[in-house]
Amino acid sequence: MNEHRIWELMAKKLAGEAAVAELQELEQLLRANPDLHFPATVLAAYWKKSVDPAAKSIAETAHEKHILRMQQQGIPIGLPAAEVAEATPAVRIPTYRRYMIAATIAGMVMAACWWMIAGRGPAERSDTYEVATRNGTRTQLQLPDGTRVWLNAGSKLTYGHAFGQVNREVTLIGEAFFDVTKNAEQPFIIHTAKMDVKVLGTQFNVKAYPNEPTTEATLIQGSIEASLKDRPREAIRLKPHEKVLIRNNPEASLPAEDTSTPALFIQTLSHYNNNADAIVETSWMENKLVFREESFAALAKRMERRYGVTIRFEDPATAALQFTGIFEKETVQQALNALQLIAAFDYTIEGTQIIINQ
Repeated sequence: MNEHRIWELMAKKLAGEAAVAELQELEQLLRANPDLHFPATVLAAYWKKSVDPAAKSIAETAHEKHILRMQQQGIPIGLPAAEVAEATPAVRIPTYRRYMIAATIAGMVMAACWWMIAGRGPAERSDTYEVATRNGTRTQLQLPDGTRVWLNAGSKLTYGHAFGQVNREVTLIGEAFFDVTKNAEQPFIIHTAKMDVKVLGTQFNVKAYPNEPTTEATLIQGSIEASLKDRPREAIRLKPHEKVLIRNNPEASLPAEDTSTPALFIQTLSHYNNNADAIVETSWMENKLVFREESFAALAKRMERRYGVTIRFEDPATAALQFTGIFEKETVQQALNALQLIAAFDYTIEGTQIIINQ
């Protein structure tokens, strides 16, 4: 019964016909049925992208067939069967029709999700849900407990079927911003390769790309505790506008302020444009790429994720060049042209591959 009600409410939500009380009921049902949260998220994303004429055509064709079958059975609904072909489509889809189309797509996606999750053999079935982004893309999602997550490019977030019931633990590769729903009885924990972050309810950013020298946790408001994987009892508690950095490998260089331990240190957040609200560590949330005295090699990794390209250096000296600036609306070619105004180098673009040389 709950499952049927969830898909009915999802169809009404997507059609824009759900009342406030129905939206609240849907949220409560999804929290009580975490196994259906992932298919519901897929459905919402599919509907949001279904402006594709082909997708609309499929949904509307299925809808028309459904109406015709009901008419043939003597059920009075829609236009008379003889007038369907002659009717001129209205610019605005009627309420009942939008609901029926949404319900049709809900059924299609529900079936697809059931095939992907439950229909696979035991050897293929996964105990976790996974949300991933490719380079050049970002996404946001809401977890079953109400926590909102923004996932940066080239990142992956996984969580188990028991999330929100037995625990609130996720695993992150890459970068994400979290707005965690408070629950004092069930801490929210983010696992990365080098660090675990534990919170009760707050806003913070975690960056854990495996190909970067450090893993970072940046606190915007609230309170978080960070600990090394190999030293879990030595937790570090951050205050708002602080971040903790952990060396990913012994060769990674850390700032001179790190005098207490070779593994990690705490640092205050950086700002740009002389604005206390303009935080470098979360600038990607505003679609900005902010860099300060950053090597071309390090900047290139961030540009790869932002633009979905691959950058290769032909000369080590060019890779060591230092840059400071902000990219916001620039294309990758415009960004490279801007960097050429600061330092002398050439580049060639071959598809999605960029070659940098002197």
